[in-house]
Amino acid sequence: MHGTGSAEHPETPLRRPLLLVLLALLLLVEALGVLAIGAWLVAQLADTQPESYATAIALIVLVLAAGVWVLFIALGAYRMRPWVRGAALTWQILQIVVAICVFQGLLADVVDGWPLLIISLLGVGLLLSPSVVAVTRRS
Repeated sequence: MHGTGSAEHPETPLRRPLLLVLLALLLLVEALGVLAIGAWLVAQLADTQPESYATAIALIVLVLAAGVWVLFIALGAYRMRPWVRGAALTWQILQIVVAICVFQGLLADVVDGWPLLIISLLGVGLLLSPSVVAVTRRS
């Protein structure tokens, strides 16, 4: 007697839903954006003298680490890993917080917050879509 999913009768592989592919692409674009900001910060460090090299280097390390983290989340999403929902939701919430800070004028011009907020809300919507939840649910 063989149960479903045994070595003799493997389960059929799950198909990637379109919304999951879109989520992975959105996360990839976000990762590339963060990595581009990290590269820009490196160029700025080479061009100008910061008030504190330690702070500038720490910021660069954090931004590049965040970019690599989001890149891994994008790859995990494409591979339908269950852990990506929590990680991607955390990232989207962090971006929403940054957008709110931008709206309050703490970080940049107010209009700069809208694209970040819209992209983040789109990411949350994709994450919570039934097809994405279904393929990233733990068995």
